[in-house]
This record gives sequence, structure tokens and C-alpha cells, in this order.
Amino acid sequence: MKSAHLSRLSALCLVLSACLVSQAMAQAWPTTTPVQHRTASTSVATVKLPDHFTAYASASIGHGRRCVSGISTDEDGMKQTPVIYATNTSGKRLLWIVRPELPADVYQSRATHCTVHGDALYVLLQSDTQASQSLSQTLLRVVKLNASLGTVQFQKDVEVPASYSAWVDKGAARFVWNGNRLVINGNSRLASDPDRLQNFTVRLNSDLEPKGSKP
Repeated sequence: MKSAHLSRLSALCLVLSACLVSQAMAQAWPTTTPVQHRTASTSVATVKLPDHFTAYASASIGHGRRCVSGISTDEDGMKQTPVIYATNTSGKRLLWIVRPELPADVYQSRATHCTVHGDALYVLLQSDTQASQSLSQTLLRVVKLNASLGTVQFQKDVEVPASYSAWVDKGAARFVWNGNRLVINGNSRLASDPDRLQNFTVRLNSDLEPKGSKP
């Protein structure tokens, strides 16, 4: 009986010793904490293109980067929302992505042009006030972002004198920096005569304030 009792005590001591050794090894060789793992996973997951994305324009923004502007839609291809992102020159690595909020009182919006000035990126949004194109007005807005990080600094509506609706066609030359002025060339319908079209040019400074705008 004594022999069996001693055998059980020896076995228990071996188990306790193994537990203590395992605990000591765990303290000596720490692993990555769950918080660090989640943080890394989150930062990667956020840099991802949305579903149903369509690009409108792409432009070099220096330092081996390109800006791409466009839209994302729902599954039916309706209701456009603006999307802006940056890649490396080859387009194989996504650096950051931004989805600006829709301007107030508009139905849908698209990012159509982007250009860089200094360390800032300027993006043109063109927004429709209604789903019906025959009844809708098109409104313009410029969003200023940090070119390296993609963070939105501020944004302002573009005022086109005497216009009811204004838009800018495709082409980098229609939204470009000339010296210290951002020059926007587009078309508009007159508020006094919506059936009449005219060309316009708006010039903005780096704070998006109008400088020398004209129809």
C-alpha cells in the first residue's frame, strides 16, 4: 500500500514540475499580443477598394505615386459615391483610399479629376441633386487632401457665376494648376436661361478661394 501511495505522489510531483516549467518558458518567450495583431490586421483591411468601383481619371502626384479618382455604385449600378485612392507608380500597391461624404442635399456624387500642388492633393467632385438627369442640377466641389496620407483637410463648393448647373468634361487640362492658381474649365447652363450653354473658367488659390473667376 505504501509503495502504491508513493508512486501516486511521485506522479503528482512530476505533473506539477511540468506545469511550472511550461509557465517559466511562456514567460521567457512572450508572443505577439492580440491587441497588436488586431491593429495590424485593421490597418491592412482598411486599404481596400470598394465593390463596383469605376475609375474616371488617373494622374501622377509625384514621389512614385498616382492618384485615381472615380465612383462606387450599388449592385444595380445606381447611386454613385466618390472614391479617391493612391497607388505606387506601377499601380500594384494601394497606399490609401478615401471616400468623401456626399455634399449636403445631393443625390449622388463622383470624383472626376485630381491634381497635386506641393504636398496637397486637389480632387474635383461633381454631384447631381436628383436621380432624374432632366431635372437634376450638377454642382461642383473641390476636396483638398494630404497627398501622402489621404486625409481630408477641407473642401469647398465651386461657385460658377450666373450658372444653374455646371460640369467639367474629362481631361487633365480642365482641372490643373497654373502657377499659384487652380484653374477649372467647364460648361454651365445659365440660371436666367437653362437651355443656353456657356463655357466658364474658375481660378482658386490653395485655400480654394476664388481668384479671377470668369464666365
